[in-house]
Amino acid sequence: MESRSLKSLYPHLGFLLVYLIWGLNMGSMKIGGREWDPVMFNGLRYLIITPVLWAYTYSSFRKKGLSLRMEARSLGLILFLGVLSAVGMEALLSYALQYSNAANGSVLGRGVMPILTVMISLALREIRLTPRILVGLPVAFASVVLIVAGGEQGLHFGPDTLRGDVLLLLRSLFGAFYLIGMSKLTAKYSLMLLISWEMTAGALSMLPYVLWKADAAYFAGISSAGWLSLLYTAFLATLVGFTLHNWSLARLGPFKSSFYGYIQPITAAVAGYFLLNESVSLSQVIGGAGVLAAMYLVQRDRMQTGSKRPALPAAGTGKNAAG
Repeated sequence: MESRSLKSLYPHLGFLLVYLIWGLNMGSMKIGGREWDPVMFNGLRYLIITPVLWAYTYSSFRKKGLSLRMEARSLGLILFLGVLSAVGMEALLSYALQYSNAANGSVLGRGVMPILTVMISLALREIRLTPRILVGLPVAFASVVLIVAGGEQGLHFGPDTLRGDVLLLLRSLFGAFYLIGMSKLTAKYSLMLLISWEMTAGALSMLPYVLWKADAAYFAGISSAGWLSLLYTAFLATLVGFTLHNWSLARLGPFKSSFYGYIQPITAAVAGYFLLNESVSLSQVIGGAGVLAAMYLVQRDRMQTGSKRPALPAAGTGKNAAG
């Protein structure tokens, strides 16, 4: 019988695996990005996995005799979060990087998200500040800046990147709301049902653009490496990554979950080193060590919450999921 302490490590290990997958995906998307239109790429990955998700979810629920129904308010929220994720985060990131750069994107589009999550969670009285958080959060953010600044591109803020930088900050804000909203839903509903609806909303929001741009000549111009990049992003980074991410999110809450985003610059740098022969500087190594130290500090914090999180019901059970 597994000890309770060992089971408590699973969500943390889940996030480490997620950000390893997503870090490798940064390298994969750099390869695919040489050929794919970024919005087309994101639209196709949602459209590819949505039927797979529903086939699995329907089969699983039918076998267990569970209902697929959700409260109208909860269904509206998950559909909104699906569009927010696909358009407000993924597509917006691709658009923002046209006016900024990947280094700024790592800091503004990801690194600011835990800070905004803390501010929103404090306003909602879902967490209370502790000394570990007050120390760990700025250390992690400064370490990410060190990692990114030590890269080949480096950080650059100016009038030429202002539009993109503002959009990247907006993406972080959307990401904070996504984490908090999804955290509430995972306490009430089956994870696979939520993921299926989220991906459906994302796919439908991207479908008009895909239909507008897609034709046989466009697809014929994509190499085998481009298609492999799309398949990796669709099945591993999105299907496996989102499922594991939201499973861990349900157990750790929005703030501790958002904090794991600081690992992505490390995994992205490692992926760049092995996949793209990019160099790793001393400042990046120091920054990586700083991130890991801050991660340990914050994740060890018990972090008293304003209100206790409800226990997770079995998939599809309870009055909120009853048909």
